[in-house]
Amino acid sequence: MERDIINIGSYTTFKAQFNATIIQVDSMLLSDTFNIEVDFVWATADIAAGNAAFLKVKYFVEDYLHQSIFTHPTAPMQFVDIDNNIVVYPYVPTSDIIAMTLHAKLNAIAGDAIEIVSVCLGSKYDNTNMSYTYSDDEYPALPKMSDWIQGDYYYDKQWWFRSSPETFEHEVDENTDLTNPPEYDKVLDDIEKIVLGELKLKDEGGEVIKINGWKPEIVKD
Repeated sequence: MERDIINIGSYTTFKAQFNATIIQVDSMLLSDTFNIEVDFVWATADIAAGNAAFLKVKYFVEDYLHQSIFTHPTAPMQFVDIDNNIVVYPYVPTSDIIAMTLHAKLNAIAGDAIEIVSVCLGSKYDNTNMSYTYSDDEYPALPKMSDWIQGDYYYDKQWWFRSSPETFEHEVDENTDLTNPPEYDKVLDDIEKIVLGELKLKDEGGEVIKINGWKPEIVKD
């Protein structure tokens, strides 16, 4: 799909809020609430495709990021046996790094149907009078794949450039079958299929299908 509608200077803004626990440089946990504003333009005349892209972005922000743990490769602590989603940023997750990484990730999730213009991130508890906006279409501060992953890996792109909901990289060793990457949650794919009519909203018993906490509404005439 090619992007065929881009209005320069005009855009739509999606606003949301999510909570996250942040791992600092030292052994300190910081719980924070973030306000996020995502400016985007509709890049296709296909209304269903545009709506699907937006709903995937919305779900990722409101469900995947909410109650996540934000960490980084040099973090002094590791987490095991927890149900929270882990987001491994390339550097200590300050507002600028978070905004830049999410700008890349949301563009990857949206595909060609919408284009993310900017991501503005503000903390509710830390630096409450300031926010950080990233609006570049390139990411020179994010590490290259060869710097991010040492050796061979399942993918040729970092997680923030992949359209899947993954927010970290899986460990591999010399015995790992790199042709068989771990399965990831297909909720974003299912949202797109529902909006495009490729997946039924109801099962045979008439119940509305609930996908990983996301339950679409059936609008009656």
